[in-house]
Amino acid sequence: MTASITARNNKDIIKKASFAIIAVIFWIGLWWVASILIGEDLRLFLPSPFAVAKTLVSLVATKDFWTATLLTILRIFAGFILGAMAGIVSGMLTSHIKIADAILSPALKIIRAVPVVSFIILAFLFMSIDALPIFISFLMVTPLVWQSTHDALQNSCKELEEMGRVFKMGALAILFKIKLPSITGEIITALVTGLGFAWKSGVAAEVLYSPNISIGKNIYIAKANLDFSGVYAYTLTVVALSLVIEILLKRLCGRYLLNAERGKANA
Repeated sequence: MTASITARNNKDIIKKASFAIIAVIFWIGLWWVASILIGEDLRLFLPSPFAVAKTLVSLVATKDFWTATLLTILRIFAGFILGAMAGIVSGMLTSHIKIADAILSPALKIIRAVPVVSFIILAFLFMSIDALPIFISFLMVTPLVWQSTHDALQNSCKELEEMGRVFKMGALAILFKIKLPSITGEIITALVTGLGFAWKSGVAAEVLYSPNISIGKNIYIAKANLDFSGVYAYTLTVVALSLVIEILLKRLCGRYLLNAERGKANA
């Protein structure tokens, strides 16, 4: 039985990988054809995938590329982690304390509705350029995680809560030992989605206001120099990093959920 399940899983992985490869080949081919059809005059703005790949290879070989990439990752991750923590805490507060809900919920809903560019421009007036991507990433992640945590706690299993009361558990014990573990899946889904928002908004802040060493500043410089191969190369770097980190986060969270389920089964 185990062997058949493993074989089926391997087939599914191979099938998904094959579809992914076909999709990548299709879009690269479409990009290549489009770069040919637009003609020489406009090819500056849409370089071929081969020209972009050549530029990317030359960039990867430099120390400046890796330094900028590392600092961008650190800034965005700092904002993401702070936003995740703030979102979970605010979700817990607004789902259990009415006055907290009345105060925080309108502000968090407004943050979700306002365009990210507006926040970037306003935040620039009050903080340093290096701190701006961290704050913007934080601001984009917080309401998303808050909404998921708040809604999941509101809709959590009432029977489990009643069981906690039967065993004379306090409100905090019920929250941390029963309700929060039961909504881990919803929080993880929000975190994965929030990571994508953190990347897009954080890099956008870097492009607009260019911290000293960052991918966003390199994109801006490449655009100013009409080096669109460089713009595409750095953009592909951002996309690749986002996908890799998202996959790693999903795998890490998946293992956590699996271990949690095994722990429950053994208990």
